[in-house]
Amino acid sequence: MKEKRKVFLLGSESIGRGDDNIGYQILVTMLDSLAKREDGPIAMIFWNTAVRLLADDSPLVSSFKRLEERGVNILLGKSCVGECELTGRIGVGRQATMEEILDLLLHYEVVNL
Repeated sequence: MKEKRKVFLLGSESIGRGDDNIGYQILVTMLDSLAKREDGPIAMIFWNTAVRLLADDSPLVSSFKRLEERGVNILLGKSCVGECELTGRIGVGRQATMEEILDLLLHYEVVNL
């Protein structure tokens, strides 16, 4: 049986529920580990305040660029970019419409981080 490709979905600036500082550190550790693996998600979708992680002044831009170079699609919710006042300030990835996001959510296994 072939394993279904995964899409990671992030809705905040940290992973998991609980302390946001610990959740941020978990995210940093996950990105470092993910960059060293041969496998990985087909895409990472960022919406709500998670789009801030991809702003040009974010310390995580280089980590996400490494993933993008390895073929991971880095997608940001278009309306979220505008709501967070990041238009023209995205350091990595590209804005996606809800239609593009739904195509991924409906056709791949989604891992909500």
